This record gives sequence, structure tokens and C-alpha cells, in this order.
Amino acid sequence: MFDKLKESILGIPEGETLGEVLKENGILGTVTGIIAVSLAMFHIITSYVGQLEAFKHRVTHLLVVIVLVFLTSLEKKYRSGDGRWRMKISMGLDVLFALAGVVCLIYTFTNSEALPLRAGSPTVMDLVMGSVAILLTIEASRRHVGLGIVVISVFFLFYVYAGPWFPGFLKHAPFTFGEIINIQYLDLEGLWGSPLGAAASFVIIFLIFAGLLMETGILETFMNFTMKLVGKSVGGPAKVAVVSSGLVGMVNGTAVGNALLTGQVSIPLMKKMGYKPAFAAAVEATASTGGQVMPPIMGSAAFIIAMFLGIPYAAVCKAAVLPAILWFFSIYVIVHLEAKKLGLQKLTDEDMTKLPTWKSLFQVSYLVFPMLLLIAVLMMGYSEVKAGFWGVVSLLLVASFRAESRFTLRGFFSGLRTAVEMTFSVTTACACAGIIVGCVMQSGLGYTLSTSLINIAGGKPFILLPLVMLASLILGTGMMTVGVYIIVSVLVVPAMISMGLHTLASHLFAFYFGILCNITPPVATAAYGAAGIAEASPWETGLISFFKLALPILCVPYVFIFQPGLLLEGSLFQILFTAAATFTAVFCFDVVVSGFLFKKCSLVERILFLVAGGLLITPSIGPTMAGAALFGLGFVFQKYFGREKMPNMV
Repeated sequence: MFDKLKESILGIPEGETLGEVLKENGILGTVTGIIAVSLAMFHIITSYVGQLEAFKHRVTHLLVVIVLVFLTSLEKKYRSGDGRWRMKISMGLDVLFALAGVVCLIYTFTNSEALPLRAGSPTVMDLVMGSVAILLTIEASRRHVGLGIVVISVFFLFYVYAGPWFPGFLKHAPFTFGEIINIQYLDLEGLWGSPLGAAASFVIIFLIFAGLLMETGILETFMNFTMKLVGKSVGGPAKVAVVSSGLVGMVNGTAVGNALLTGQVSIPLMKKMGYKPAFAAAVEATASTGGQVMPPIMGSAAFIIAMFLGIPYAAVCKAAVLPAILWFFSIYVIVHLEAKKLGLQKLTDEDMTKLPTWKSLFQVSYLVFPMLLLIAVLMMGYSEVKAGFWGVVSLLLVASFRAESRFTLRGFFSGLRTAVEMTFSVTTACACAGIIVGCVMQSGLGYTLSTSLINIAGGKPFILLPLVMLASLILGTGMMTVGVYIIVSVLVVPAMISMGLHTLASHLFAFYFGILCNITPPVATAAYGAAGIAEASPWETGLISFFKLALPILCVPYVFIFQPGLLLEGSLFQILFTAAATFTAVFCFDVVVSGFLFKKCSLVERILFLVAGGLLITPSIGPTMAGAALFGLGFVFQKYFGREKMPNMV
């Protein structure tokens, strides 16, 4: 009796004791787990009863996360059993950094009321602790976000200090070391700014929801559902990658994580059906990157966009729906055409019999209810934090319906720890982005750069937009979604808004192009992760991802910047007309890059579809209708005239 209760409540299997579980985790693992679970519970409780004062709340979140970053690193190194002197030095640094984080947390939290009052005249200890907090944040970001955001953060800190030495419009008044720390540490303009505020309030509660949801096995359900839905169609395994990445992207915050989760199943299947390894990896990487524009999580950037613009989070999700669907629609069409062109096989009946039945999938469909409730609560106008809290509560209740999904204490704590570890990259990226924003504001670069871009463009949007696109792709190199968005929104979006372009569309424009860094060489993180699973060339995978799979959807941001109907704004006719024209245009571009529709396209046919797609995305009805006519002409000619289908042509 006791053993059954122990297994059903605590989650400890029969024949195993609590002492054995703790011994297996080790002292360090247990301590790290307790801190992680405590932080998660702190956020769950404060999301209901009310959060601490902004400075205290952000300090607590960031510095506890930083301590956990180094403790987790130390735990992994200790478990590796590597006794080399380099590893010992590395472990020693982890201990030092973790202790420094604890000291900084205690000092900053206990002085949280006095520090803002000392802004302008910091003490020596304030300067020391501020420097420590910034250095620890940058090092934690280097480990979990990448070198890109570290280089940019350090550059901007140097730029604020060395402004008088820079040429032209980059030159600004000098600032001392103390003045820099004053802005970054003693105020809510730098390290503790609004990016961290979003991570410590909205993002963390949604990630807790996602971590617990994944603990129920929902990802496997998504994969099985997708396999049953499209597995038997032409190019089935690739379509599985597309659809499952969209579903997983709804709850997963990173493109790389999405690719590694779904790619383990989809990539081997794609290779088995005849897709080349690099193409299989590219499909997974591009689809996983699309998960970053899929509401409700949107790589955690939706919360930041809402905070920056002062609009409801639900409004951001609503605007992102059609652009996100277009992303997956485009990849879906390309993999279908590619499979038809190469004459690839479908999944066999034997493969399909290994999957759960529709009845068994329906029996676990109740796990989707908390996601629907969360979205409904947001649409009803409740705050993001409250919606996240009720999402977590409903998940715990719904999961208890069946023994297979019911949370034990061990499973609950595991989900909370997973959620906190998911927030490592988001929190450190937001903190570094706060440093960058503080530097931009202190130096005045935001205004001068915006003015310079407008002058270069000569006030013409068709010149400015490609510049913003290139800036977003370059600034996003090697960074995760949140960091990319915050940097481009501060540096280049103001120029777009100053030119009179739609505010939300301008932010989504930069965000849409910023996330493409995940599949853009030379630092295509999602492509490289998928290439590892496929045993393919990372460089070739990145090139296919961007220049074949993502190329057709580059038109989408240009459409919604001039036609807000694609963001579900305007009359019903405007929305439907814009959506229909854009979907058709993307389809045309898919045919162009694939070189196939019903049979191999000739050069003339490709040009015809290219022109048709270009006309369809124009904001005028006349050219759009002309584009539709050209599309119809190309479609009919491909269907009924010309050469026969050539399945083995590449």
C-alpha cells in the first residue's frame, strides 16, 4: 500500500527509496533542483498574489537565474568525471561565479530601496557590485545565448565610454565609468530594464506552463497526431516535420530546441523516404525557425513587443497568426512539390501501424484544453501573468484526469526545473539586451542612427526597408529570438516609424527578418543543430534553408508593412483579399524555387510565376488581379500543356 502511494504521489518507483533518489541526484544536483523549483514556485505564487516592486522582482529573478546557470554548469562538469586540470579550473570558476552571484543578490536585494535613491551618486560598493552583476550577466549569456550578443554588449559598453573617439554621427559626449554603472545598475534603464521586466513577469510564467505541459508527454502526442494526419501523403515525413514544428513551436521558445526535439523523428524518416540529408535537415531547421513566429509563445518575443508598444499581448498574437501560417504553408508546399518532382515514396502501412490509433490519440486530446483556456483568457482581456497562472492551474487539474498524465511530486518538480532551465537563455538575453538599450539611450545613438537611416533612404520606404532587412539579418547573427528583436527594435525600427509606417507592422517586420538568423550562414544555429542529426554539411543545410525554403516567404513582411489586412486589421474584404493574394503569391514563389508544379517548369514558366507572384503582393487591386490572371495562365499551361512529368529530374 505504502509503495503504491509512494509511486503515485511522490513518483518514486517500487523498490526505490527516497534516499536512493537523493543519492542519485547528488548533493549539488539536489541543491540546484531546490533553488530552481523555489524560483518557479516564487513566480507561480507572485503571478497570483501580485509581484514584488519592479526593482526587487527583476533583481531576484536575474541573479537567482545567474546563480543557477553556474551551479548547473558545475553539476554537469562534476558528473562528467573529467579530472583534468583544465576541468578543475573551469569548475573552480563556476564556484567563484556562483558565490559572486549570491553576494550580488544579497547586496542588491537588501539595498533595493536605497539604490535607486543613490542614482547619480553611487558609492564605491555600488560600483563594485554593479560591475560584478554586469560581468556575470555577460558570462552567463555567453554560455547560453552565444558569443554574438556578448560581442555586441561589450561593444556598446565600450562605445558609451569611448564616444568622443568615434567619427561622424557616432560621436557623442564622454561618460565616466561611474556614470555608465549608474545607468546600468542603479536605475531601471539598463540591466534591470523593460526587457528583463518581461522575462521576469510574462515570459517565466508561460515557460513554466510549457515546461509542465512537456512533462505530460504532449510533444509525443503532437508528433503522433501529425504522423497520422499527413504521414501517408506525398512527402509525408517532411510534412510531419513542418506541421509538428508548428505545433511544438507554440510551446517551445527556441528554434534550435524545436529542431532537436522534432528532428529526432522527422529527419531519419525523411532520409528513409529519399530526401537528401541536407534537404531533410533544412526542412526541419526552417520549420523549427517558423515556430518562433507561431503564437502564443513566439520565442518569448510577443511579450516584449507588447510591453514596448503598450498594447495587449493578445493583439500581438492576433497580428502574427497569418504571417505564421504563411511560413508553414510555404514550406509545406515546397516539400510536397519536391517529393512529386523526385517521385519519392510515402510511408508504408507497416510504418503507420506502429503509431497509436486515432481513438488513443483522442483519449489524450484533453491535454490541449489548458492551451485553449490560456488563449481564451488572454482574448478576454486578462493580463498575461494572470492568464499564465490559470493556464498552469488548469493544466495540473486536467492532467489529473488520467494516471498516464497525472503529476507526481517528482514529475511536477522535474517540469518546474525544466521550465527554469528554459528561461536561462531568455533571461540572460533580455538582461544583455537591457544593457544594450541602456547604452543606446545614454549615448543618444538610437536617435542619430534613425536619422541617418532616413537620410540614406531619402525618405523612401522602398530603400529603407531593405536596409532594415539587412540590418536585422546582420544584428541577429548568432543570437536567440528575444535578443534579436530587442536590438533591432531599438536600433532600426524607430526609423521606420518616423517615416510613417505602421507601428506594429514595423516591429514585426524587423522581428520576422531577425529570426531568420537561425538558418542564415555563417551562424545558422537551427540549421547546424538539424545538420548534426541528419549527418549533413551544416553549411549546405544553411544555404538550402535560406535560399530555397525561406526565400519565398521573404515577401510576407513587405506585404504586411503596406497592407495591414495581413495582420487582421481593416475590413473583412481587405483581410480576405490580402490573405488570398498573399497565399497565392507565396505559392507562385514556391513553384519558382522548386521548378515544379505538375511537371518540371521551363525557364519561361518560372519567369511567369515569378512575375505573377510579384504582382500579387502589390497593394493595388489592378496589378493584383493581373497577377492572379498570370497565375491562372501558368497553372492551366502546367496542368494541360507542355512536357510530361519527369519524376527523376532534380
